Parts: sequence; C-alpha cells; structure tokens
Amino acid sequence: MRQGGMGFSVSGAQQRTGGGGSLVSSSEDELGRVYDGQVVIRLFSYVGLYRGWALFSLAAVLVYTAATVCIPVIVKWGIDSNIQPFIGTGKTSNLGLVIVVFAITSVVHYVSNYLQFVGISKVGQGILYSMRTQLFNHLQSLSPSFFARTEVGRIMSRVQNDILQLQETFSLLVLTLADVLSLVGIISMMMIMSWKLSLLTFAVLPILVLLMAFWQKFAKRSFVRIRTAIAMVNGALQENLAGVRVVQSFNRQSLNLNRFDGLNREHLNANIQASMYSGGVQPLVEGLTGISMGFVILVGGWWVYNGTLEVGVLVAFILFIQRFFDPIRNLTMQYTQLQRSMASGVRIFQLLDVKPEIEDKPDAEDMPLIEGDVKFKGVNFHYIEGIPVLENVDFSVGKGQTIALVGPTGAGKSTIINLMSRFYDVIDGTVEIDGINIKDVKRESLVTQMSMVLQQPYLISDTVWENIRYCHQEVSDESVIESAKLVGIHDFIIGLEHGYDTVLDERGSNLSIGQRQLISFARAIAANPRILVLDEATSNVDTYSDIMIQQALQKVLKDRTAFVIAHRLSTIRNVDKIFVINHGSIIESGTHEELINAGGFYFQLNKINASLQAGSD
Repeated sequence: MRQGGMGFSVSGAQQRTGGGGSLVSSSEDELGRVYDGQVVIRLFSYVGLYRGWALFSLAAVLVYTAATVCIPVIVKWGIDSNIQPFIGTGKTSNLGLVIVVFAITSVVHYVSNYLQFVGISKVGQGILYSMRTQLFNHLQSLSPSFFARTEVGRIMSRVQNDILQLQETFSLLVLTLADVLSLVGIISMMMIMSWKLSLLTFAVLPILVLLMAFWQKFAKRSFVRIRTAIAMVNGALQENLAGVRVVQSFNRQSLNLNRFDGLNREHLNANIQASMYSGGVQPLVEGLTGISMGFVILVGGWWVYNGTLEVGVLVAFILFIQRFFDPIRNLTMQYTQLQRSMASGVRIFQLLDVKPEIEDKPDAEDMPLIEGDVKFKGVNFHYIEGIPVLENVDFSVGKGQTIALVGPTGAGKSTIINLMSRFYDVIDGTVEIDGINIKDVKRESLVTQMSMVLQQPYLISDTVWENIRYCHQEVSDESVIESAKLVGIHDFIIGLEHGYDTVLDERGSNLSIGQRQLISFARAIAANPRILVLDEATSNVDTYSDIMIQQALQKVLKDRTAFVIAHRLSTIRNVDKIFVINHGSIIESGTHEELINAGGFYFQLNKINASLQAGSD
C-alpha cells in the first residue's frame, strides 16, 4: 500500500508510524532552521574523514581573512607615511617597503583565497562521495515494505538533490565563518581608525536589516516553491519511465507530456522567481554601499580639509566600506541556503535513521547447510494492522519435496514465500527450516542458500556471465555454462555477438521476455540452492520454453526443496503436494489427483483454468 509521500520531516525528530519504515510527510514544503545542531554534528562526522583538508581549508580561510583586513591598513600606511609627506617636502620615507609589503600581502590574499576553495571543494566532494555510498548501501538493507510505501522518485530526490544541497553546508559554514571573521576584523579596525566615521558607515545598517527581513519572507516562499516543484518533476519522470510500455501501448504520450510540461513549467517559473528575488539583493546592497561611501567621502573629506582626519584614514575607510558590505551581502544570501541545507540534512539523516524491519538478533548465528525441511507453525501475518493476510497457517514440507501454492490473487501465496525468505517476519507463530527458527539465524546465511525466480525477470547491465553469477562470484565458468545448458539457453547465448561476454541492455531489454526468464533460471540454478522458489516463473515464457524448463527442473529439483506458485495449473500436476490457499488459510492439500477427486475448491480452479486455456488455444 502506497502512502501519499515519502514522509520526511524537517523537525529533526523522527516520527514513525507502527510500520517501522515510514516517516511523517511534510518536508517538501519546508526549509528548516538556519542552524540545526544535530545536522551539523552528524555532518562533521563525515568531515572527520577528511580532517586534513578541512583543517587546511580553515587555515587558508584565516589567512585570507587576515590579508583582507590588512590591505586597507597597508594603503593607509603608504599614504600617511609617504604620499602626504611627499606633497609637502617632495620626499618619501619608505615607499619601497610599502610596495613590497603590499605586493606580498596581495599574493598571500590571492593564494589563500585559491587554496581555501580547493580545500573546501575537496572536503565537499568527499562528503558527497561518502554520503551517497552510505545511502546506497543503506537503501539496499531496507525492507521491501519501505519501498512499497515510498515513491521511487522521492527517494531519488533525496539521494541526488538533498545530498547535493547538503554538500554545500560545509562550504557555507566555512564561508560564513570567514565572513563573520572578516566583519569582526573590519569593524574592529574601522573603530580603531575613527569611531566617528565608523558610526557614519553603520548608519545605513538599520535600513539594510529591514529590507533584508522583508526580502527573506518572499525569498523563502520562492525556495519552498522550487523544492516542491522539483519533487513533483522527479516523481512524474520516474513514474513515466517505469511505465513507458503502458504509456506507449495506450498512446498516452501527449497527455503525459502536457502533464509533465505543467510540472516542469512550474519548476521553471519557481526558479525564475527565485532568481528575480536573488537578483534584487545585489543592487540593494550596492546602493546602500554607495550611499554609505558617499556619506564617508563628504564628511571625511571635510574633516581632511579641516585637518582633523588623515588622508590615509579616509582612503582606508573607503576600501573598508566595500569589504564591510561584501560579507553582509554574502551572509544574507547564505541565510536561505543554510536553511535549505539544514532541511536537506534533516531529510538525509532521517532516511539513514530508518531501520530495516528485518534485523538479525545480536546473538544470531550462521544458518547451517540447509537440508530442506520447512515448517510453518501457527503463522499469522498482516501488512496493515487489522487486515489479516495469513491466519493460523500450518504445513510441513519434507526435504527434497516440490510443493505448489495455488489460489486466487491476494490469497497469500507470495506472502508465504516472503516470510520464508525473511523479507518480513511473522506476527505470530514460527517458520522453521531444518527445525531452526529462521529468526534465530543471520538472514544473509539463510538467503544465500535459497534462490528465487520471479514472474518479472531482473537483469543488470552487464555481461551474461555476471548476470548468471550475480552475487555468487565463486561460481565457475563451467558451472555457468552447465546451468545455461540445463535450461536450454546455452545455444542462444553462444549465438550472441560476443557469446557470454555480451553486455545486456538495461533490464535485458535487448532480449525477449522468455530469454530473460531463462537466464534468470540459469542464475538460480548456478547458485546451487538448497531451496528453490518459482513465483509464476513460467508465465511469461512460450510453450516450447516452458516444456524445456519443466524437463530441466526434473533434474534441477532433485534433492532440493522447491516451492512453486502457479496460476497455470497444468505445470504443477507432478509436484509432491499442492496447498490450496484462500483468504489467508490453507483450505486443501494433496496431490493433483487427490484434489481433483475431492471435487473441492481446487477442482473448481482446475476446471476454470482448463476452460481458459482451451479458449486461448
């Protein structure tokens, strides 16, 4: 069951439902706080991986800030000790030294500025790499129920957009520190030189604060609009790509394009609006800078004319004014960026904090070599509380037996397989393999001894070798070839341009559905599983391929326990036992002949199935 949103909140607190993997939605339309201590602390745990570059960046920032403050002071020194005396006497005392010091300071200013950006980029990209890797690994560990409740497009938005946004947080924090230090240094030096001119310079600050507060209100709405719009665009894109065949089969391209164009245009308009708001800040600050500078030049010039102020101080103040407003402008722009970064950090860390519903016990041990005896004892299960899926399910399957699970759609057949594979844990009762409760062993050691072939084959964009080996890299080339021969796909593979070295397209789209399924069968067999699950595995293959698979399975299933889910009842006539499931309970069991003779629910299913098959023929 899919919920309306992915469910990430910017509150910083985890708010979970009883499902154990869903978070309360609302984060798409919030920015968050400018500073979130928990996000910063956790972010700096990643910075610790690159502490050398981080310290290097910090040192470069400090040197750059010091050089920024020193340049106007050096200019003042040069004017007051050389230019002004030169006007009166025609002599300079230390102009050469001033030029050398100024040149050295300028070089230090340039180099430290370059180095700080190099260091910040190193750390930022490192954080991006580490977090994306951790997120990928974490998402693989989450339970299927999480993905059933969560739109893939929204997950992609978190992994891509939010991580990119969060990457900027370290840079913003370092640059914010640099701006604050610059302001402190500039204000201190201005007050030392002339507190009167300093107060005159600061006179425009109340106006700037009021205008910025007014601007922030509209800018925040604009950035919220962008975040909401990009989430909608990503969701629509993923949905359309995932169902592209259905879209094309129903000729819905124009309708979908119009819908996507509307969402994309909203994103465009939101970004244009944000750019307009951001662009309005620049002339605002520049205008106030010019006003402040004009006041200083007029008043300071008069004081210089009266001899109450040195020329060097006035020139230094003019330089300081530009440097004074630059950090203010940067801090204003960084305000909203920090809000977005902190909100992204909350969402990313909440995603990382989602716990898999299935976790090994602390004292769990490896599953011994499976013999294949499977028992369900009083199993009850539900996906949604109050809506039972399985009720008091009891059955036993002996080593090496092949059993079939049949019943109408939604009866609980796949749920039984999911519980045995520990995609979910039972609510009540136990699932035992060889007398061992599967909750007491490590899940990895359990599923590595099982293989599953699903109705929809899953192939990766790699060679045929790797698709058959998949997670069992220890499988030899000979075993891969033997597995392919068993299911009758070897000759076809050899006929490919590069044989087993042929790289398959995404999801194996350069193969027919039947060919993909046969490769999936070869993969399952190559893993040498002790328990094999076939979930509607032959429903997409043609009759000839089905016959080949059925013949191959007679060899493959020897000494292995197998569970077969099938709607095509003709494929399960020779299994050892059939369990008929309806409304979450086993209502009949026996061989095909026994159930037919009983004239019950299975008899009716078989009758309907036979008539449908005859009609299709």
